[in-house]
Amino acid sequence: MKKIFLTGTLALAASLGGLTVSCGDFLDITPLNAVVVQNYWEKKSEVESVITSCYYHMQDAGFAQRVIAWGEVRGDNLTSSSTMEADNKEMYDFYINNITADNSWTSWADFYNVINLCNTILHYAPEAQVKDGNYSMEELHTHEAEAKAIRALCYFYLVRSFKKLPLVTQATIDDDETFQVAASSADEVLDQIVEDLEWAKNYIWDRKFFDTSAERKGRFNKQSVKALLADIYLWRGDYARCAQYCKEIMDEKMADYKTMQKEIAEGNYTTVASDGYLALYRGYPLLDDSYSAHYAYLMNFSYENSFESIFELQYDYENREKGNEGILNLYGKHDEISGLLLSASYLASQSSGALFADANDVRLFENTSYNGTSSNSYPVCKYRMQIVETNSGIIQTTRATAENWIVYRLTDIMLMRAEALAYMNDEEGHEEAFELVAAVNARACGGRTTLVYDAGQIKTLVLEERQRELMFEGKRWYDLMRMVLHSENPTATMGTLRSTYLLRKYQSGGRDAVARIGSLDNLYLPINQAEIDVNPLLEPDQNPAYIIY
Repeated sequence: MKKIFLTGTLALAASLGGLTVSCGDFLDITPLNAVVVQNYWEKKSEVESVITSCYYHMQDAGFAQRVIAWGEVRGDNLTSSSTMEADNKEMYDFYINNITADNSWTSWADFYNVINLCNTILHYAPEAQVKDGNYSMEELHTHEAEAKAIRALCYFYLVRSFKKLPLVTQATIDDDETFQVAASSADEVLDQIVEDLEWAKNYIWDRKFFDTSAERKGRFNKQSVKALLADIYLWRGDYARCAQYCKEIMDEKMADYKTMQKEIAEGNYTTVASDGYLALYRGYPLLDDSYSAHYAYLMNFSYENSFESIFELQYDYENREKGNEGILNLYGKHDEISGLLLSASYLASQSSGALFADANDVRLFENTSYNGTSSNSYPVCKYRMQIVETNSGIIQTTRATAENWIVYRLTDIMLMRAEALAYMNDEEGHEEAFELVAAVNARACGGRTTLVYDAGQIKTLVLEERQRELMFEGKRWYDLMRMVLHSENPTATMGTLRSTYLLRKYQSGGRDAVARIGSLDNLYLPINQAEIDVNPLLEPDQNPAYIIY
């Protein structure tokens, strides 16, 4: 694992200034231009400035691009552009599963950079609390909870992508320190982050503490910690706990909906302007897509921080001079038709049994811009395109790739609960799972759904709705991994993954590409060779699927 020196990290943090996610005077923090470690952690504002840096570095190109690469590229939503092999050979190899340990897309350095920042906060913040008389123990606990939540999110990406990895909970604070850690098992990593989050949810800020939508959605709070916990429990197959945390979030959203309806009835529209107009779909409150054309898309992906949002990384191109380089480099710049990756062409099929067989489903257009005209390629439009209604009809305009990256939103939570209920042997739970799927589907299909309840197909119904709703949001590969790992016969389901799901995205060379995913170990990535070179303790735990004998 690469060494990350505290002194260099703090110097970088000091140059950042404020970030758009803030609390109270969080935005106004101006750290010193030069710091000495032993003199830095003197007051609360210095702790807050390093927390700011954690969010900032989750927006770095290396971090943002890997969220897409690890969560989407190996799935079945995306295909390659005609120039990908020439423009980025390593990404092309990643896409066709020709992955080796020296492929830079397997580097986890950006994630450990954020982890070390979190560890540094946890190491020094208690000292700052002792020194700063205005820094309460309650505030210290909220900062520790926030650092643990950010660290847990980083580790959750890593454990799903690599399975075995170093579990580091101590800060690297000495330039002369030799820092080598052996890999921990997936269960050890997951146990640690669950323990951290279960503690954090009791101490972290409540979202209502924050003044603006950007603050409520852009920093971890009780609701977003519960969302992360639900995701982890779903990954582990702890369906009851997943379902419970999802329900708690959904109950909060219902309470917010009722408050909004009261405001509207009283003529007080304080939250509608930012959160959006809502409607009940099969009893669940969601953005009202009948309010105007593609309204839910516009509120979620153009205006951002809507009612449905739970946690999203806040980008501000004008103030930060730094766009969302995950979207920019992989899906396409604002002045280009497409990027390295395209929507898989099979998605445009509307024949019986196709993913978007319902011609009323607006998400096909919102994701790919498909409007009934056949083509060999379709760009990725989600995030990149702003869809507006004019007198001449619906048009798409490109945006300045500074889009927030949504980590969790309400329909994701609804479909997590649906998946958890689908895997539980309970008929009533299966029926609720269908209602959740049907509600999300109906919102996108003009208020009604053509889906039909079938208890024997409920897992497939959930998986397909997650694909339609969360396409290109960094979820699909992990959804497919769960499908395999949670099945009664994972080895047999690997065959289904290859032949039924992955093969359909390739226009050529597909059989070779899917054949390279020959074992369950191939679901995960290899540890990057550069990490093993500087930390030989990792060598025994290299993914066996990538060892060349």
